[in-house]
Amino acid sequence: MKDNDNELGRNEIRAFIFEIIDDMSYTEMRQLLKDLEKWQKSKNEKRKYPRRSTLIDITYSSDQRRIFEDFVRNISAGGLFIETNLLSELGQKLTMTFSHPGSGDPIKVLGKVIRVDSGGIGVKFNKLLSDF
Repeated sequence: MKDNDNELGRNEIRAFIFEIIDDMSYTEMRQLLKDLEKWQKSKNEKRKYPRRSTLIDITYSSDQRRIFEDFVRNISAGGLFIETNLLSELGQKLTMTFSHPGSGDPIKVLGKVIRVDSGGIGVKFNKLLSDF
């Protein structure tokens, strides 16, 4: 590309990119597509830690008087998503107990509700779980 990159318009940039692509082999184009898909996914992902889909039982409480049982749908080092119909408030603190998806060992952790939607609640752990 020229030294005057900042002066190129959108259409000129697009044309230059297509020229480069036209000169690529099929294998190079496939690799470029994979790289662009990976870049696009990372651009849209707001989470710091990768999620792992799962289905494990969880018991949790916000006040230690009422204990609820539901299912964890996904988990990461930074938090989890509980599938539930219960109403929760953003910022609500929870004490949670569930089994480690790999080993089955019990884990007790504190967290805070950071997302509420019709499918359940997203909870951020107070401290990272290092083995997820």
